[in-house]
Amino acid sequence: MFAIIRQRIFSGIIAVWLIATITFFLMHSIPGGPFTDAKKLPPEVEKNLMAKYHLDQPLLKQYEYYMLNLLKGDLGVSIKYEGRTVNEIIKDGFPVSASLGFIALLIAVTFGVLLGIISALKKNSILDYISVIIATIGFSVPSFILATLLMYIFALKLNLLPAALWETPANAILPSISLAFLPMAFITRMVRANLLEELEKDYIKTARAKGLSEKTVIFKHALKNAILPVVTYLGPMAAGIFTGSFVIEKIFVIPGLGRDFVTSITNRDYTVIMGLTIFYSVLLIFMNLLVDISYGFIDPRIKLGKGE
Repeated sequence: MFAIIRQRIFSGIIAVWLIATITFFLMHSIPGGPFTDAKKLPPEVEKNLMAKYHLDQPLLKQYEYYMLNLLKGDLGVSIKYEGRTVNEIIKDGFPVSASLGFIALLIAVTFGVLLGIISALKKNSILDYISVIIATIGFSVPSFILATLLMYIFALKLNLLPAALWETPANAILPSISLAFLPMAFITRMVRANLLEELEKDYIKTARAKGLSEKTVIFKHALKNAILPVVTYLGPMAAGIFTGSFVIEKIFVIPGLGRDFVTSITNRDYTVIMGLTIFYSVLLIFMNLLVDISYGFIDPRIKLGKGE
């Protein structure tokens, strides 16, 4: 297993290098630059700023400069936020986005799996219809509408929860629910479909014929196989959710990475765009590696790298 993990890490490094290279050249191929849309600067000031951020050098030289710094773990200095490095922006924003994402993920997995199981075991009952309706709402209602609705009801009308900001644990409740609803709908549908399929298979009939209790058949055998696709989905979903949602963070005035990422694109802040893209790529690769490793713990028949 360790040899496979080393191989995955090596391929991950290659993937990050490719992503960084493609992002760098695509970003610089777009017309304009960080100082294009700003208030017109005196030519000598703009020239000094271009020299300060090495933007006056040939593109390949800029690429070489960026990659050498990247090897040292230096993601550069923000062009728009004076005096702030990209490392500092990630250090400040990621804990907020990750905390919000972790709570949202917990809600999505807990209620998604629960609703999926209930829906499958009570097929065509009122509980099944309720679960399907909840999942359909999760697919159909955009997160910004759900967030606005929750804010209106629980913060403005009922005055039970704070409407915005990131100061107390109560501030996390409404944005977490808003962020969790769509992945919860995915998980509910996935668990329901997979569990129904597993319950029809021969090994389940054999287990029942052996006299195993229905609880053992469902939770020890069928659910273990039904949950594997959900685990696969969790890797990219967790990476995306941990790095923040611009819409949710904007609505609830949360100082996370999602807000920084979109702001950096509108500002043409090259170093922040590059830094956050690379950070997201590393996190995504790491989460996928964790998912691969977790297969072996969920189902010991699956051996990492042996295709079994």
